[in-house]
Amino acid sequence: MGKTKILENWTFTRSMPAPFDTEVLRRGKKDSTEESCLSVHNKMTRGRRATLNSVTLRGMLLAADIINGKSKGAMGVETENGQICRYYVETVDSSGAADEIRIFIYDPKKGNWRAAVKKGEMLSPYPRIGESGASGKEMFLLLAYGSMVQGPIHDQEFEDSFRTFVREKDKGFPDMDLAMECAFLCCDNLYRRLENRDSLGAAGIPFRNDEIAAGNVTVIPTVRLKNGRYAVTRTDYGTFRVLERKEAVKSSGTIGELKSGYNRKFPLDEREKDLVPALPENYQVPVEVTEIVEAVLHTPMRVFMSAGESGTGKTTNAKMVAQLLGMPYYFFTCGEGTDETDLVSTMIPNIGGKEARPEVELPTFEDMVMDPASALERVCGNYEEEISQEEAFQRILSAMYQTGFQNGQGEKDYVMVESSIVTACRRPSVIEIQEPSVITKPGTLVKLNGLLDDGAAITLTSGEVVRRNPETVILLTTNMGYKGCRGFNESVLSRMRMIHYCEPLTAKGMVERVLKRVSGMERKTLEKMAETVCEIQKYCRTEMITGGVCGYREFEDWVWASLVQKDICGAAKRTVVAKAAPEAEEREEIYKTQILTKFEVESGAGGVKAA
Repeated sequence: MGKTKILENWTFTRSMPAPFDTEVLRRGKKDSTEESCLSVHNKMTRGRRATLNSVTLRGMLLAADIINGKSKGAMGVETENGQICRYYVETVDSSGAADEIRIFIYDPKKGNWRAAVKKGEMLSPYPRIGESGASGKEMFLLLAYGSMVQGPIHDQEFEDSFRTFVREKDKGFPDMDLAMECAFLCCDNLYRRLENRDSLGAAGIPFRNDEIAAGNVTVIPTVRLKNGRYAVTRTDYGTFRVLERKEAVKSSGTIGELKSGYNRKFPLDEREKDLVPALPENYQVPVEVTEIVEAVLHTPMRVFMSAGESGTGKTTNAKMVAQLLGMPYYFFTCGEGTDETDLVSTMIPNIGGKEARPEVELPTFEDMVMDPASALERVCGNYEEEISQEEAFQRILSAMYQTGFQNGQGEKDYVMVESSIVTACRRPSVIEIQEPSVITKPGTLVKLNGLLDDGAAITLTSGEVVRRNPETVILLTTNMGYKGCRGFNESVLSRMRMIHYCEPLTAKGMVERVLKRVSGMERKTLEKMAETVCEIQKYCRTEMITGGVCGYREFEDWVWASLVQKDICGAAKRTVVAKAAPEAEEREEIYKTQILTKFEVESGAGGVKAA
């Protein structure tokens, strides 16, 4: 029924919780057209009705039990300058040997969700939400709590009805007609405020559906819990066991501060050491990078995607992941004509300059007998603790055969060169696959499914079967929505374990980033230029100008060109304006309305000033 992930059809077809299942069976329906059951946000003109949603109802019942003190768990908020910036909930399942604590965090400004499951000392991702997976009822628990208390998503209609629902639940629902009326109204209220969030304005509930479209809720980084990044400043119900209250909130830190804690310390040869990125250690680590690294450290997740506009830092983030993990970084850039063969290897003319692979120090017979796992690691880079002597010997023979095959290519007219994707999959590495969405040949990316799966194997043109090193991290980065970019095959998209949609940089973010790369210009001027870039973006959207680009890269180019030319307006014409629109008339209009109205050249002095 709904376009929001947690309101899809399966959420309505799941069995109803007691005692509402019996009442629905008695009535013979789970919808109502009675006015007292309909939310004020229900704007339907025909067939106006409210429908019970099983997942919503289960979340409400769980919230009621925590409020009434009949279930373990907690609900609270974090405030900044007196305003709620995050909502927090914990639920506790004590049915197993150890308590399972489910943690959810919601940002009402961005509509973002974070979640994790703690069992014993292990912190793991929340199960995938879907028809055959988790229900996501904890999300409705949190939304019910947030709609009941004063704050950004408070709704008076919901509060009045839900408080009655909670009281009736505490008494055991003696009046089922009243309970059903409250259930209908609350379900209808949350459904309308989620589904119609864009048209309802302030009454709508912000919800980043694109972040959980595949059913995966972004995991809460362990480091964020330890350093107090997520801090409950007010507890309204229950007692938090994981999200302890903290007075100070620290930032995620820089590369220099975090790399020692994240480094995997894999043995690397000299060539691999040279491939580990060396970004400045004072670079601030973004949340997206921390989440990916935490997922790599604490879960089997190894395949990720970052999508966003050009210049939002997707490639820099990929390099940062490799640097924090202490792993070599490879990249593969896709093009319109990239086909299945290009993804794994290419044939190039043999010009006699191909050097043989360096010889590997082979393990001795004694090494094979005493420690077959270490012997295999010396040749292949994989340490498999339970491997037998026979299997290790076969794997070593296969690796040496492949080395000889590659060295023998020098005797042929053409040699096969494996792609950086395959090279990265042989040893612990980070491989960034850039712009896969521009590929036009159908089914090309499906070839990669063998490496994206947990089985992780792909067959080369030589017949060799390459198994992805279990520690190799694959990052797909793409500019969604640009000309030439296409959607992904569903089989590829479903294999992305986590997807980050990078938001365009704000004017402040642009200034902070460019100050780390450029010097020689006053901050006030940089702020004015960054604001102008943002206004050009808005102007192009308003005037429906397409086919151009205007983002951080254009801003940085403008800054560099201004320093060289000493003419901020002339530099803008050749950088920002030149790429903002394809038509000459559109570029001229942008230059006149967005540049000349804000800047002018100081003749003779070579400086700039605001107009």
